[in-house]
Amino acid sequence: MRDMAQLPYTTLPPAPETVTATAVLSRLVDGLSFRYRWATEGLDDADLTYRPCAEGQSLGEVLAHVHVLGSWVAASLGAAGQPKGPTYGEVMEQQPAPSALQPLRRSTLDAFARVRETLAALGDEGLPTVTLTGSLKAEPEAFWSMINGPLADALTHVGQVAVWRRAVGKPAPRADVFRGRPPRDHVA
Repeated sequence: MRDMAQLPYTTLPPAPETVTATAVLSRLVDGLSFRYRWATEGLDDADLTYRPCAEGQSLGEVLAHVHVLGSWVAASLGAAGQPKGPTYGEVMEQQPAPSALQPLRRSTLDAFARVRETLAALGDEGLPTVTLTGSLKAEPEAFWSMINGPLADALTHVGQVAVWRRAVGKPAPRADVFRGRPPRDHVA
């Protein structure tokens, strides 16, 4: 895993030069990763236990879920052209419980970086071979489900993290999500 100082998404990478399907998907992953990076900046292990209500997930459980989503997409892309990639449940079973924030954060950002790298290597021609499988009994879904499924879900949960931080008086640093720039007071 990468060192925190070397993690991607302190800033957004340059926009793709051409508009292709994989470029658009890559940029979606970039935006998600950049938002995740800054939504989790400054949190510590004690914050993982915050739970807005007794029945809801803790912040650590939400972050673990985002990690599973990223790992699932990365593993599914890695299985491109295979008849059936790993299911969501199979990926979830391999994930450790959220006990330490920084390793979870590093691993999540690395998973999203692998997604981006794999998309670039696949190219538009390879996208139709990608499938995503939700459960053991489910038939694999085309790569389109990656957008409305795990990527949209991960974006929702990153927003949830930002809101919960505000609710407990620990707002996320104000990164410029429109331009992909770190907060003004960020020291590289």
